[in-house]
Amino acid sequence: MRIEQEFFDAYVALYRPYINRANSILTTYSLYSSQWLILKDIAKHGTTTLVDVSRRRQIEKSTANKVIKHLLELGLIQSEQGEDRRVKNLTMTEEGAHLFDEVSKRMHEMQREVLQNVDQEQLEEMIITFEKMKI
Repeated sequence: MRIEQEFFDAYVALYRPYINRANSILTTYSLYSSQWLILKDIAKHGTTTLVDVSRRRQIEKSTANKVIKHLLELGLIQSEQGEDRRVKNLTMTEEGAHLFDEVSKRMHEMQREVLQNVDQEQLEEMIITFEKMKI
């Protein structure tokens, strides 16, 4: 087997179980991974827009719009008119920030457990390697 195939086989073997573990945490908060990723994006970047979220997450604007609409309905984020009437600024609500902190703690615990046999230097090398890859 070619080394490239071995690499991607190893990646897929890690990815699915990781997503399943993450989803088991998220479902206890009635969240889907798509909602969590957008909530995390807003937490990281602060005030933002739908266009910026869709660009950073590399998803279609219509998909981002559906998820954002649901997060608005859940009261986890809020939308305010920007200076440009065509733009709505998205920010996290107090409830959203609280939920984000709580879920983040559980996700970090799970991630530490997954990475318990990998040292800091190896992690840094893997991050650099992933950043070099282009899709």
